[in-house]
Amino acid sequence: MPERPSRVRTMAPQEVDQQPALAEVHEAQLVHRLELALAQLPDAERTAVVSAIGYAGGSVGAAMELGLEIDDADALTRGGLQLLRAALSDLDPHGNPLR
Repeated sequence: MPERPSRVRTMAPQEVDQQPALAEVHEAQLVHRLELALAQLPDAERTAVVSAIGYAGGSVGAAMELGLEIDDADALTRGGLQLLRAALSDLDPHGNPLR
């Protein structure tokens, strides 16, 4: 016998309002994890990543912020991104825990 789909049940509005917004909670947890990972980066890498990625300045923005050549700032940015990936390696690209 095939499984029957679950029946739709109505809920009182106050019950719905009491449930946390899962997407908001998930996003807040992800942002917190990212902030912790950024805080663990060495200063130069953190500045390079925030300038290049966070402020969308690319390697040129990172170079200007750090007073370095573009190639050196690009290397710092790439190194910082690798460290962030390692710190968040237990998450998939959508921020969900890997199983």
